Amino acid sequence: MKSSRIVLALFVVVALVQLTVAANHLWRSEWTLRTGKPYKFRTRPVDPYDAFRGRYVALAFEQCELPWEGEVPRESFVDSWYAVLSEDANGFAKVLRLTPVRPEGGDFLRVKTTSMTISPDKSNFVRYSFSFDRFYMEERKAPKVERIYRDNNRWGGTNRTTYAVVRVRNGVGVIEDLFVGDKPIRELAVSARRSSP
Repeated sequence: MKSSRIVLALFVVVALVQLTVAANHLWRSEWTLRTGKPYKFRTRPVDPYDAFRGRYVALAFEQCELPWEGEVPRESFVDSWYAVLSEDANGFAKVLRLTPVRPEGGDFLRVKTTSMTISPDKSNFVRYSFSFDRFYMEERKAPKVERIYRDNNRWGGTNRTTYAVVRVRNGVGVIEDLFVGDKPIRELAVSARRSSP
């Protein structure tokens, strides 16, 4: 009897911890969407389907490697860095620099390092990826949205700029919307549905 109460109490504690972690993640994402600064990240082509995680538009971004300055990190491979953000003359997001140390101020994102090049001539590069690389859609809308995105974001395709608007706050980035040209992709999908026979 006593052991079953202990097991039940442990189960309740573990369940509460899991719910707290999930709720914290959802709250942080929602708070970032409401209060974060919007940045427009230019995208580049990728393959868009993962059967196990649902339908989405997979995103890759133009800026994905950058040199770093200063000493070589103690470890030969540091798995996460901070990307300090700014905007270019056209209003698109630009990573100014990478640092393994969390910046004191300004807008920045935590990025995952995919590879590092350390060379004697100090041309040290870090390839990185953002945590926001999937734009999820309703299952029935996703195929049409994927086609529109793919047609406008392929090598040698149209000249329409594709980009994701990402809200950034305290190192966290959350995708607000995906654009082709200056139109939200959902709006283009609705227009395409109306004009199709």
